[in-house]
Amino acid sequence: MLFRRLQVMEYQKAVVFADGRYEKTLGPGRYVLRAVFPRREAYLFDVRLMLLAVTGQEILTRDKLPVRLNLTAQYRLADPAKAITTVQVYTTFLYEELQLGARAIVAEYTLDELLAKKTALTDELANKVRPRAAEVGLELAACGVKDVILPGDIKALVMKTVEAEQTAKADLITAREELAATRVRANTAKLYADNPAMLRLKELEVMAEFAKKTGNTFVFGQVPFLKAP
Repeated sequence: MLFRRLQVMEYQKAVVFADGRYEKTLGPGRYVLRAVFPRREAYLFDVRLMLLAVTGQEILTRDKLPVRLNLTAQYRLADPAKAITTVQVYTTFLYEELQLGARAIVAEYTLDELLAKKTALTDELANKVRPRAAEVGLELAACGVKDVILPGDIKALVMKTVEAEQTAKADLITAREELAATRVRANTAKLYADNPAMLRLKELEVMAEFAKKTGNTFVFGQVPFLKAP
């Protein structure tokens, strides 16, 4: 058979080799290839967006605490010829680059920073892996940290730390309120000390309120008359 028919779909590219050497890349369409002299072989590749998951990565933070990351990446086979002639398995290459990139970045963060800067970690990972992916014909569309999982003992420690911080904040608020109330009482006491007539009026107001609640009330003792100023 001297000729071979080839159909390339809209979502595919075909890489053609002649006697084992790369010859050309074909886009969507119908083709007729000479099968001998030289011997040509065509390989079809899907160039649609693909998803790669990297799960259960045990990594130590800068403060030597273990975390487990689940990563995801969306990529496209932009240059199939480069991909198959540069690395043996391009998906394995991308998987390992995501692993190594995540380890290098997480090692620069403390646990608190890692939990607070998840978006920054995602951006750094994409910036580190994207150029490496391009070297082997892959286009990294997006990648990110899907989950940050803490071991049981570390999670319990974090929860205790958060609880302690919340308790400290609540105690601080209570202390501030008590201090403010104390200042008000001190100012009131000074005002009454400087104005005895005002203090006596306050006493009479309290007695009047008490009388309203309990009925007729007799107060024994001398009630000084107030002098007009």
